[in-house]
Amino acid sequence: MNITLEIRENKAILYLMREKEIVDELKWEGDLNLSEKLLVNMDNLLIKNNLKNVDISKMIVKTSIAGNLTTVRVARIVAKTFNFKGCVN
Repeated sequence: MNITLEIRENKAILYLMREKEIVDELKWEGDLNLSEKLLVNMDNLLIKNNLKNVDISKMIVKTSIAGNLTTVRVARIVAKTFNFKGCVN
């Protein structure tokens, strides 16, 4: 299973993916306040699907907005940290 985070203007979508199939998704809108909601929403998505973080092999970030925006930087740091956990388990 993978998590894909898609960031658009004023919207974020978390997809829970099995290969290329969307298993579940969670959307929220806001003023790009990703840092306040990302980890909570990731946790909610995992709980809803009876999964733990060790069940997720990779997190991917997709965005159509400027890469130097704080929201995008936060998302990429969270993804890198999440993906790094696989190296230390």
